Amino acid sequence: MKKALVTALSLVMVCTACSTTWVATLDSILAAAAPALINILQIVAVAEGRPVNSQLAAKITADATVIKTLAADFAAGSSSAAPGVCGQLRAAVSAYQADQQLVLQAAQVSDPNTQTKITLLANLVAGTVDAITAMIPSCQNAAGGFKAQPPYSVSTFAAHYNSILVAPTGNPAVDALTARLKLHRHSRIVRVATFGRVS
Repeated sequence: MKKALVTALSLVMVCTACSTTWVATLDSILAAAAPALINILQIVAVAEGRPVNSQLAAKITADATVIKTLAADFAAGSSSAAPGVCGQLRAAVSAYQADQQLVLQAAQVSDPNTQTKITLLANLVAGTVDAITAMIPSCQNAAGGFKAQPPYSVSTFAAHYNSILVAPTGNPAVDALTARLKLHRHSRIVRVATFGRVS
């Protein structure tokens, strides 16, 4: 499943030689991946009866924001400035990857059913770092990218993630929490306008 996610998310955009739609695609991946990581921290906290690691959650959010900002700067930058910004962008992705490893280290709980859920979620989310890396064109070509129809979208990732997330564990506290943590494929405005029929 991880390889399929990486391949699919890598191909999730359609672009022309001078397009920078990869930035929007990268943003959409991060908009799903960062909350998914923070959700894992929340599940661990509830399962073990301890506070959420708020410092790590804040770092994940901040690092995702830095990636988004640098990706936009890289895509908009001049050809002479692009390689320097690209290097910063790759460093930011490495910092986000380190965040992901910290989440995996913290994601150990005593309840085997909850641990299975966490492991499945973590494996699914792990592919997003490779997908993010694949979205970034070479440092000499900020406008580059893949030219393929997306066989797998971020909304499909969210659907798979949500199906794992809400599978019952038998732990009432965890099951009550995970029902509220689902990733949404559409903005809050769209969800309200459709009376919740579109998630």
